[in-house]
Amino acid sequence: MLVLIVFSSETAFSSGSAKTIPATVNPGLNHLLGLVVPGKSASFNPEAINPVLDFVLSQKSPDAVYVADDSFKSPSAYIELELNQRLADLFEVSYNPDIPSYITTPSSMRLAYWKEISQGAESFAGLWKLLPEYEAPIVIRGVETVENTPDIHTGAYYKYDLERTMVLFKHQGRNVFVSLSRQIGNSLVGKKGVVLGDDQDWNYLYSGETGINKFGLSWVESYMYDSSSIIVYYETDPGKPHVRCAVFKWLRAGWKNINMVQNHHIYKGMQRWAADYRSIMEHPGFPGAEVVQQAWLQIEKLDLEKLRHANRLYYQSLKKRYNGDQSVSSKWAANVLEDDSRVNRSDVHELRSVLVVQYLKNVLGKQHEIDVVSLYHLDSGQLKLSSN
Repeated sequence: MLVLIVFSSETAFSSGSAKTIPATVNPGLNHLLGLVVPGKSASFNPEAINPVLDFVLSQKSPDAVYVADDSFKSPSAYIELELNQRLADLFEVSYNPDIPSYITTPSSMRLAYWKEISQGAESFAGLWKLLPEYEAPIVIRGVETVENTPDIHTGAYYKYDLERTMVLFKHQGRNVFVSLSRQIGNSLVGKKGVVLGDDQDWNYLYSGETGINKFGLSWVESYMYDSSSIIVYYETDPGKPHVRCAVFKWLRAGWKNINMVQNHHIYKGMQRWAADYRSIMEHPGFPGAEVVQQAWLQIEKLDLEKLRHANRLYYQSLKKRYNGDQSVSSKWAANVLEDDSRVNRSDVHELRSVLVVQYLKNVLGKQHEIDVVSLYHLDSGQLKLSSN
């Protein structure tokens, strides 16, 4: 899954850098997108996506930014990255129902949780254990709720449901995993948020108020109208920890049914996502999946009052750190920072997400606002509740 939304006045791609994905790839892309049509359950055909895999594995112009053609009727972009990880390790962290997926994408995703797994629940519970013995393609389907982080330029953030399909199969003896998503209907109306300081600090404010955080446009009722993504993980050499990750993304969003998204907006958001994902998964301080899973299970067990207590400590720290910062220079943003009532208005998913990101920053050695490791006596990677 890939989450992004960007409205900005940034300069578009130069005419020399934009390059259209070959038309021969389109039937394969359409086949994959057809697997996430709400209310339908199309069958996966590995042969149909051979041109997609050929494109993913092909050498590309280093300065080019690839986009899909107009037949898809939505702005788009493509990005790929090389991950020095085993596919099984990526599964165990990024595609594990017992670990929140947003732990590897904290600058793009505020929260995510599964509403249902309608097919392949048993396989999803241990995808990494299926390598390499499986023979036939393994298909997993479900519905996931997602909320993204505030956009860097507008502060807008959105919540919506995604139709999800994931397929594990073999191509020329190599393991391939495809993760697909398609938005179900419009998002909830966009709300105003704030990126505090540097985006790489992973500190955000969520007002719960409709609008965008731009002068003269706070009234805007914006929506994500449609978003789809295809993420391909290709194990280039089963004997080495190396996976090529390729992402195709389409997005339409704006207000009054007018799309405001352009290809270069999507590409910028994908760069934001990719930088986090690679740096976290390859960070030497990132603990093993078992450690992260145990920490999450303990966070899940915290009662509402403990969650609220930790969140209050978090927002108190933000006030001290960002008082007078440029990111809260407007009266509106400063008022949001001072709003102590947000914790009582936050649901359990929102409260837990703060602890997850603080835990991540702690184990990676990044500056963090609350020390959840000490607060809940993290010992040998296991979160133990305080007796206080």
